[in-house]
Amino acid sequence: MTSDSSHLLNYSFEEIIIFLEYFSTHISVIIFLLLGLITYFSIKKRRTSNSVHIELMKDNELKNIHEPLTLHPSINPALCGGCKSCISVCPEGDILGLVNNKAELLHPTRCLGHGECEQACPIGAIKLVFGTKSRGMNLPRLSSNYETNVKGLYIAGELGGMGLIRNAVKQGTLAAEDAAQNLSKISSVIELDIFIIGSGPAGFSAALTCKSLGLKYKCIEQNTFGGTISNFPRQKILSSKPFVLPLVGKSKFKNNSTNKMDLLNYWNEIREEYSLNISEKQTFLNLDGEDGKFVVKTSQGNYQTKKVILCIGLRGTPRKLGLVNEDLNKVSYDVIEPEQYLKKNIALVGGGNSAIESALLLSDPLLENKVTLIVRKDENQGLAHASLENINKLIEAQKYNYLKIFYSTQVSKIENEKIELISKNQPFELKNDYLFILAGTSMPTKFLQGLGVNIVKKFGES
Repeated sequence: MTSDSSHLLNYSFEEIIIFLEYFSTHISVIIFLLLGLITYFSIKKRRTSNSVHIELMKDNELKNIHEPLTLHPSINPALCGGCKSCISVCPEGDILGLVNNKAELLHPTRCLGHGECEQACPIGAIKLVFGTKSRGMNLPRLSSNYETNVKGLYIAGELGGMGLIRNAVKQGTLAAEDAAQNLSKISSVIELDIFIIGSGPAGFSAALTCKSLGLKYKCIEQNTFGGTISNFPRQKILSSKPFVLPLVGKSKFKNNSTNKMDLLNYWNEIREEYSLNISEKQTFLNLDGEDGKFVVKTSQGNYQTKKVILCIGLRGTPRKLGLVNEDLNKVSYDVIEPEQYLKKNIALVGGGNSAIESALLLSDPLLENKVTLIVRKDENQGLAHASLENINKLIEAQKYNYLKIFYSTQVSKIENEKIELISKNQPFELKNDYLFILAGTSMPTKFLQGLGVNIVKKFGES
């Protein structure tokens, strides 16, 4: 290689170095500018979102929909770091949001108490509680294993404040496992180890637990197997995370949405496979005795048992209107088979998910019904407890005249072929073939107290 070519090679290498230095300097500036823009827009977006959330919370307070009515997350602001883990896992969507970099309940009345937020929080800033500091919630006093103050009497599922399928299944299992402890110390003369009242998710899992432990047990159901779930409309979609059943393991349903009939068919297969001792159309009447020697009184006779698990749910205590003729055959508190109603004048009372979903099913154009949804409160508060998805579907149905909605309206009189209503002090009437009252349920406080169970009012407590 000549000296000239060597000089040329060196010169080219130096040029490359200079170019790279020049490029690296400017690319650093470009990256810095890009990061600055990203940060700017991120902060701007967060501030905008923060302002929107603050206004939303103020608006909720003005509308009196700022307090949750059931199990819900309580967030410790001193611990919350604003990581958004709780927000991202909430099955209901926009229930939670950040306010001043702390998680807050944005739609308290729509919270169902799934508990995903509590599990997702990496630093334990969230716990599930009942009631608020200003609004208490009546519940039976239960131990960590769901035993009441009446020793040997357990309560699991919706009656204890948790109505979600996965929670109820877990409670039924734990209650049965705890009840099974020390049974050998109780007289073997008693015919049953555990008596289960109710065959919903909690009662079903309790029965499976008893079967797995080889216990002498009996489960009764006043209606049909499935309890509360069997009373839902046939097409209703149930939202639930996968649950674990004793003897069976994790449920076969992978997603969060399961058709009611598919779930009941699956449970019936399990019931038959394990020959579960579940009796339908048998009503619980009363309970006497004490731990180790209870006497359960039913419509088909009395039973002696060592322990009792109460899993009756709240469907048996629907809120009523308190009107004359509310006992007419046309009045009901469930919509089980909407497809049987054809070309009828139907009214539904309520603004929650059950009322909305039933109204949507009954207003299917193929059924040719005239459907009216009667909501006691105004447009701001009337649907506060319903999910955003159901509200959007309802608005769409009203838009296409599939149904009518009357807000700020109450039923004042029930007759055979009509109902009378009052809206903003103005009376009017509607032709009516069927009236469905879906205004929620209430805790059967007197019933529980009659069994000796202590009722406590919780103000933001777990």
